Amino acid sequence: RAIPDAYGRGVDAGANVRVGTEADRGEIWELFRTGFGVDPHHRDDWLSALDTRRAMVVDGTHGELAGVVHIRPFDQWFGGRPVPMAGYSPVVVAPQHRNRGLARRLVAAPLADLRARGEVIASLFPASLALYRSVGFECAGSYVHRRFPVADLASIGPARRRLVRRGTVDDVTAIHRCHADALPGRDGAVTRTADWWERSLPTTLDGVEVYVVDDPDREGEVAGYAIYRHRKARPPYDFAVSVFEVLAEDPDVLRSLWQVVGSSGTQAPEVDVIGPAEDDLFLLAANATADVVRSEIRWMLRVVDLPAAVAARGWPAGASGTVDLEVLDEQAPWNAGRWRLEVEGGDARATPGGTGTVALTIGALSSWWAGYATPARLARTGSLRCVDPRALRTMAGLVPACPPVLVDFF
Repeated sequence: RAIPDAYGRGVDAGANVRVGTEADRGEIWELFRTGFGVDPHHRDDWLSALDTRRAMVVDGTHGELAGVVHIRPFDQWFGGRPVPMAGYSPVVVAPQHRNRGLARRLVAAPLADLRARGEVIASLFPASLALYRSVGFECAGSYVHRRFPVADLASIGPARRRLVRRGTVDDVTAIHRCHADALPGRDGAVTRTADWWERSLPTTLDGVEVYVVDDPDREGEVAGYAIYRHRKARPPYDFAVSVFEVLAEDPDVLRSLWQVVGSSGTQAPEVDVIGPAEDDLFLLAANATADVVRSEIRWMLRVVDLPAAVAARGWPAGASGTVDLEVLDEQAPWNAGRWRLEVEGGDARATPGGTGTVALTIGALSSWWAGYATPARLARTGSLRCVDPRALRTMAGLVPACPPVLVDFF
């Protein structure tokens, strides 16, 4: 039997959601392959990253799997601190079982387990905003794949040129450390595991082009790096450049690296870059007009455990204030109700109680917590209600309105 859900369809009340087992491994792959049109040659690599203990599945009516949700654990950085995050990847329902509300049920099913594991937030890259919004996720940042003319990047020049050299296999661990050192200042970024790095930067450097700038103050360390691949280009050109990452904290190092990336214009007229909607490239290049926006999506975030998420992230050292919240959360009732949020000296806590001056959905709270949407913006779009402008101003001053950046697609 079907009961109505907030996504506008029915939820199959008889569907059994259970934890996956090793016996489900092959069927989980088939769901993923069918749902996302994946090349069968990727089977072994994909299955090597599948932990069936972190999968929840729905059994179909004929003994087959009707759907699956899989969780990949990460640390995601906010306010200079790593916050334990559950990455939903993938969420898929078999074609013959769609339009029954199974996806919504699957997405909600792991929440209690995530809370028990201490994964206080969850993030995902959505195929449907409406689906995930209906279970408490909300927009937190952008993920844009653009194609720029090489000439735009060639215009990036440093005030003081830094020596860029070709990277070697001996630089790989230093590149890992360079990325890790930058994380506290990059809200939304995730800590990369060795396996995650291997997919993007093989320790053999096979198939990738790597350039680095040595750190003048720390022997054996790098001050920045550029990683990209060559791909086929439209005739008559020889190749195009697909950037994985260009990272440096020093502006001259950053500009010197981008200048190298953009140096192959006579053979490679195009550069593919993945970044946020407001990419730093727009502050670097004399011209930065994308020829093509190949894809643009908003990744989403959900607070799983409200008081723990509030305590886990860092808050601006100069922020101070108290706001009384009333939170609506149908899927995680431990978050629902009235909370008093207090921020002081870079830390915060949420305790039960207060007057509920600011009423909002868990999705609205999540988007604000991440720094994506201001209280005023949430009020305009209907997920936050408050008749006290002072409370809204106080709330707005607690988190900087600076959308986090997540470029590691999972």
